[in-house]
Amino acid sequence: MASWDDLGSFVRVRYEIMRQREGELWFNLPTTGERTQIVAVRLVTGEDAHPWAQITSPVGRPGQIDLTKALEMAAEPVTGGLVVENGLVLFRHSIPLGDTALDGFDRSFHLVVGVADRMEHALTGADEH
Repeated sequence: MASWDDLGSFVRVRYEIMRQREGELWFNLPTTGERTQIVAVRLVTGEDAHPWAQITSPVGRPGQIDLTKALEMAAEPVTGGLVVENGLVLFRHSIPLGDTALDGFDRSFHLVVGVADRMEHALTGADEH
């Protein structure tokens, strides 16, 4: 079962950290071909008052993508959803810390990044994030 410190160590060993601050790590993951995708993992407190790892990856800017199409595409994956935060549309998924083994996070990172990258490519044709 993972703590935030355990997850941070897990991420630092496997990925090159682009940016970090207290309770937050940013790194890049390869997707398909030459494409890469930024992923952020943050320590958040859930509505249940327990710690969660929130995983996000950008899709595009609200004014530059078809939000209706984005919401339709977000309905396809088994987990996660779309939010707008700091001027970006993000695909987001959260996992409870303490209930999840560390190797379960890698799968979730790749799921979030894969969905966000497919959405970004379909909606913008670009590889900016």
